[in-house]
Amino acid sequence: MLGVAWTFFGLTLDGSLELAQMVAARIYDTTRGTVTVKSMLREAAVQSGSFQRGDRSQVTEAITRSEKIIDVLEQLISSIRTRRNEWPAHLDPRTVADPKALQEKASLTVPDLQRVFAETKKILIEISGLYEGAVGELRFLGHDDYKAALDHIRQAKCSQIKIFENEFGPWDGPARKTVPDAAIGTP
Repeated sequence: MLGVAWTFFGLTLDGSLELAQMVAARIYDTTRGTVTVKSMLREAAVQSGSFQRGDRSQVTEAITRSEKIIDVLEQLISSIRTRRNEWPAHLDPRTVADPKALQEKASLTVPDLQRVFAETKKILIEISGLYEGAVGELRFLGHDDYKAALDHIRQAKCSQIKIFENEFGPWDGPARKTVPDAAIGTP
């Protein structure tokens, strides 16, 4: 895939990271009346007697654990909120003029973002497990379908290289080390 579609994959990654920040900011939004992880925990406390798979004390303990997790994540959540407000949601002129200032003010890495989602997932699984007994992974169907798409692209590029080699001789571009000749079809 080296040297192929830099713009496409670059924009796809950037867009995915911006969307992930927007989603993380939304689930920890501070706007009154929004449905967030914190509002869910408040509602769970009010409705603790209606949980099917946990008594009041178990629900209270789960809420306390969840609130502690959120407290630990608060600095990251604050960075996510700041970044959301100054870049993807509202294009702040100061950020456009000096994008490095945003990184200094609201530092955030991909592992930080992954941590926020992973910890939030734990909270949601525990609370929903106590409420309705549903437990398990939170995943989208087809969450890894990109692998098949990238494999098709890789095989097509390898096929193009093979055709090139048959017509012009050895290929001197990026190597096609991952697809054996037998797996490469001809168009």
